[in-house]
Amino acid sequence: MRPDLQCAIVLTICMALIPCLVFTRVKACDTAEMTVGVYLTAEDRVEEYSLEDYTIGAVLAQMPADFSEEALKAQAVLARTYIYRRAMTEEDSPTKSLRGALISDDEHIYQSFFTPDEAGEFYGEDYEKARRRVLKAVRSAQWILTYQGEPITPAYHSASSGMTESALCAWGQDIPYLQPAESSTDTELNGIETTVTLTFDDMRDISNESLGITLTGSPENWLTTEQNERDYVTSVTLGSTEVNVQQFVSAFGIASPCFTYETKRDTFAFTARGFGHMVGMSQYGANSMAENGSSCKEILAHYFKNCTLKEE
Repeated sequence: MRPDLQCAIVLTICMALIPCLVFTRVKACDTAEMTVGVYLTAEDRVEEYSLEDYTIGAVLAQMPADFSEEALKAQAVLARTYIYRRAMTEEDSPTKSLRGALISDDEHIYQSFFTPDEAGEFYGEDYEKARRRVLKAVRSAQWILTYQGEPITPAYHSASSGMTESALCAWGQDIPYLQPAESSTDTELNGIETTVTLTFDDMRDISNESLGITLTGSPENWLTTEQNERDYVTSVTLGSTEVNVQQFVSAFGIASPCFTYETKRDTFAFTARGFGHMVGMSQYGANSMAENGSSCKEILAHYFKNCTLKEE
């Protein structure tokens, strides 16, 4: 039997990681005694965590805790790399709204993170077991991933369509270590293909309310897309307006930019493969590699080209 996707736990990583990625160079900072401040927006205060506790909370929020240890270790490296990069960015140019913190709990801007209370509520009676597994992974992989000496942009997504995508195609930024990578076991997952069906009225309303585009004329002429050789949608024209692909799939609730569509009667049916933006590490692909004997280092080397692990 093919494994099932546990989509609930990946939270908002499918699309929300995109705004938080920083492509500019960052300078080094002293992280020897690093603590991580998280600005809690609803409470208007900053909560401090040790780097270890923060990384545990991040991994618990980002990857199913019953994944193989080597996959959890790879996710821990990415979570730690992300926060190192945030520390360097904040040292160079502090974000006033963070009140001195490195991130906030707004996961539409920053990577997902569970406080201990949130993790306990999410995992319920399995929390202690989940935390022990993640703690072991975090302590076993105390590295950050670097490219030419700097922490990378640690992109990841839930599951690909069988191939990951380049940052150039997805975001218009040519990042040497974020190139397409084979992830064929993702296609064996139950639920890897999803369909969203929207009425013409739904299309009009979402287009107007979310994208500010008024659709007129025949529905058959409302939408035009272009795809690359990996079936990843590279261009979307809605009405007569070109729309950012990531914004389009987010607005219409499509699981990934690897989609096709057809019109039937009074509906648009969008069929997508994969979950997320498709760049960087596929989490289910990483788990499959781990189950087949690959180490954390091998997983990261597969999805991030020519990068180096640095112990911190």
